[in-house]
Amino acid sequence: METAILLGIPTPYVARLRNALDSHRALPEAWSLLFVPAPKKNPEISRGTVRQACQFADKHPSPHILGFSTQQHRFEWVDELAPYFRFRWCDQLVSSLNCLATPNPAPFLERLAADLAEEEQWSSRIKPMDMGSPLLLPESSFSVGGGHKHLWRHARSYGDQANIEGAVKAVREFERVYLRKEEHYQWIDDRDLIFDRTGPRHAQAPFPRGWKFSYRLPDGFHYDIKHLEDRKFSITDVAGALHISAAKGYINMDPHGYVRH
Repeated sequence: METAILLGIPTPYVARLRNALDSHRALPEAWSLLFVPAPKKNPEISRGTVRQACQFADKHPSPHILGFSTQQHRFEWVDELAPYFRFRWCDQLVSSLNCLATPNPAPFLERLAADLAEEEQWSSRIKPMDMGSPLLLPESSFSVGGGHKHLWRHARSYGDQANIEGAVKAVREFERVYLRKEEHYQWIDDRDLIFDRTGPRHAQAPFPRGWKFSYRLPDGFHYDIKHLEDRKFSITDVAGALHISAAKGYINMDPHGYVRH
């Protein structure tokens, strides 16, 4: 079951949308809807509603957060959502909100159905299904060249079926280049660093870092990073800090680029 969390939809429209969905039977079967509404008449989000949306997402296996906002500085909230959960701004839905106050809510319902259809495609074709997905690798620290550095951006894109196809291709090409056989198939970057995901798990991540791309990471999941030829190496984490390993040593890093000690 897919769960859409409508974040920032104005409170007066929540009941209208529920009534329209019921009377038109417009919600696709695979979906359930949750609401984290804005308290007033304008579409907007805040620190409190972002936190609530993340808490709702944590209770569902396949959450998608749909953002409603006309705020000028709304993008400051993206970093609190997109690293962990599937997130998209729904500007076309915002522009058709008033349809829900008329006898003809069809423009809003049709747009919502189209967005959910795209999200369903994303879930079945892009979202990580297991720990072997390259999307779980820490983009801050796994060194890649050329267009491969855009893998994660492709996977976060939305608004066009071509984005889905582009992300599928990007994942396939990334796997072809970076999933290499050394003893067994492992992720090896351009610096010959092995990102081994098979080691023992420990140090549970703080919420919401236990999620990435709306995939719930197993408790304690991280990569043991070492050099292919057992040399000493350095690596930069998500905060830009440099970590140096001894020869034959390794560094633990989670999928978000945080080093674990």
